[in-house]
Amino acid sequence: MSFASVIIGSFIITKAFATSGKGFINTVLLSMVVRMMVTVALIFVLIYFFKVEKISLAVSFFFFYILFLILEINFLSDKTNKK
Repeated sequence: MSFASVIIGSFIITKAFATSGKGFINTVLLSMVVRMMVTVALIFVLIYFFKVEKISLAVSFFFFYILFLILEINFLSDKTNKK
C-alpha cells in the first residue's frame, strides 16, 4: 500500500511541477488527502473483512509508510533543487 502510494505521489508531483505556485501546492495537498483516505479505507477492509492482526499490520504499515514518505520527500527536494 505504501509503495503504491509513493509511486502515485511521485507521478502526481512530477506532473504538478508543470503548474506554478498555488496550483502546485493544491495538487500536492489534494493528492495527499486522497491517498490517505484510500489507505485508511484499505486498512479498514483488511482489518474488518480479512481479520488481519491489528498490531502487526500497524507496525509494518507505519514503518513502511514513514520509510516511503522520507523517500518521497527526498524525491521532491531533489526535483526542487534541480530547477
